[in-house]
Amino acid sequence: MAKKLVIQARDKSTAIEKAKKELIRKLNISDDDFNNESLDLISEEENKGLFGMFKKDNTYKFIYNDPLDTKELEAEIEDLEYDIKIDGEFDISIDDDGVKLKVTPPGKSGDSVTYSQVKNKLDKLGIVEVNWEIVQKELDETSEEWKVIAPRKPELDQDAEVDFDISQDKLEAFITYKPAIGGKKFNFDELINKAKAAGITYGLNKDKLKNIINNQEAVENELIAQGKEPVTGKDAKLIYHFVTDENNVGTKREDGSIDFYDLGQIANVKPGDALVTKEESEPGEPGMSVLGDEIPAPKPRDCELPSGKNVDKKDNKLFSEIEGQAVRDGKRVHVLPIHEVNGDVDLSVGNIDFIGNVLIKGDVKEGFKIKAEGNIEVKGRVSAADLIAGNEVIVHSGFIGKDKAEIKAGGDIKVKFIENGTLNSSKNIYITEAAMHSNLVAGESIFVTEGKGLLVGGEAKAASKIEANVIGSTLATRTVLEVGIDPELKEEMRNIKEQIEEAKSNILKSNKAIKMLDKLKEAHGELPKDKELMYYRLKKTEKNLNKTIKDKRSRLEELELKIEKVSRGKITVNKSIYPGTKLIIGKAQYNVQDEMRVSAFVEDKGEVRQIPL
Repeated sequence: MAKKLVIQARDKSTAIEKAKKELIRKLNISDDDFNNESLDLISEEENKGLFGMFKKDNTYKFIYNDPLDTKELEAEIEDLEYDIKIDGEFDISIDDDGVKLKVTPPGKSGDSVTYSQVKNKLDKLGIVEVNWEIVQKELDETSEEWKVIAPRKPELDQDAEVDFDISQDKLEAFITYKPAIGGKKFNFDELINKAKAAGITYGLNKDKLKNIINNQEAVENELIAQGKEPVTGKDAKLIYHFVTDENNVGTKREDGSIDFYDLGQIANVKPGDALVTKEESEPGEPGMSVLGDEIPAPKPRDCELPSGKNVDKKDNKLFSEIEGQAVRDGKRVHVLPIHEVNGDVDLSVGNIDFIGNVLIKGDVKEGFKIKAEGNIEVKGRVSAADLIAGNEVIVHSGFIGKDKAEIKAGGDIKVKFIENGTLNSSKNIYITEAAMHSNLVAGESIFVTEGKGLLVGGEAKAASKIEANVIGSTLATRTVLEVGIDPELKEEMRNIKEQIEEAKSNILKSNKAIKMLDKLKEAHGELPKDKELMYYRLKKTEKNLNKTIKDKRSRLEELELKIEKVSRGKITVNKSIYPGTKLIIGKAQYNVQDEMRVSAFVEDKGEVRQIPL
């Protein structure tokens, strides 16, 4: 325990001597037991006296960390013994005296060695003529001493065995060692030669090999050599000088609602404006396998400047050639001109087929067709006209399809309302008022959540999610909603994550106890027998837990790769859903029989299940 004291003295050396004498007296220890390195000066205050006259002794403050005072440390270690599960163990050895058994008791909260565990081990080793009374007595008393339980049969002796396994990437080598049972043992040099014979010449952990020889315990697939991984270089990188957030769905109004029509990300550019800069790649560093072979560093990935329409390439940059809007189209960057119609699209304007973006400041009349490689934005209404856009479509008023018109977009579609029409988006559909008797298809999600938020009649299909305020009507209007794919792997993932966290928690506890035992050993020179055993078993437990975590993480990665291929579908109603509505989630189907409010629907064990929001 740390002790503090204040000393008055003329100078520092005198203060140290006074502090030492005071501590020896208080601690009742000899001069030889005093640890000078544990005495630290933490502050020094000079007393100058009045106007430099009548000078007093200076004040020195010390702290002494008593290495022999370990009561609190031992108490904390004792508490940890209850918190860490350490099971009992047993060992079997064979020498000229016979077959011997030693049983070690469990920790405070661990499980004892069982009769069946010992019997299975002896049967596996082929040990016969066992005195089971002595075995049972040792299991009951756990004397931790070697007891002869059977005569030695030389014909059953087994020599030590060793095998090395090298990982597929040649960066790790593992040892499996089976100690001798009455037969020939390996010494350290022989084990080194065995490793070299297996080709292991780099990164061999000789200390671990010594421990294996000294402990003469079986180990299985224990890491014994570690190569040097190659250092990956820096991939080439593209830096965009305009907004490219395709996931931005709108800007927030003062009342907290979303204005889907104002994305706040239109990139207007002028001739000569920088669009993209390429940062060149940098090479990595080679590694070394456990076989002593150099492992080349992975070649950094290169990338090309995404030069598109109306773009000028100079050295490692792209510049705009015209005034327009910068857009990303897959792997290309274009600057598209904007085609504006100041009024309606009618007979005076005709159909539009434009390589850039189209802005209609009025309505689009029935029977017309607008096609654009970029965005289409209509300030007014669309009446039974077809709109086809390479990117997104925005209709500030409604879309009346009359069962013959369609809006199709490679990006999001955003309309105020739709009636008897078709919307087909590769991404998301946003409807701010109502969708009436229409067909909606979205590669991602459908949202009818602003204003009334009605989704009544027709069909709506989305890969991920459908959300609306009201679904169906009191008239039991036929409405079909379909989302998602059946997930099969999430429960196993959850269990594995819990097991990993539990193992990590136990490692932290083990590490803490090991550090405390190290301090105890430093203070006393050696550990008591029970603490020495605890130290050894904590180390073993730590190794087993690390292996558990490695195995569990490997399985988790496998599951995550599978889960990526599965999209969990969900249907959400913020107010009411009415009879006449059919819900399809993955392979599960459900016909709504009664009005339900404020709910979500997911697939669970092959059925559609209602869950609260």
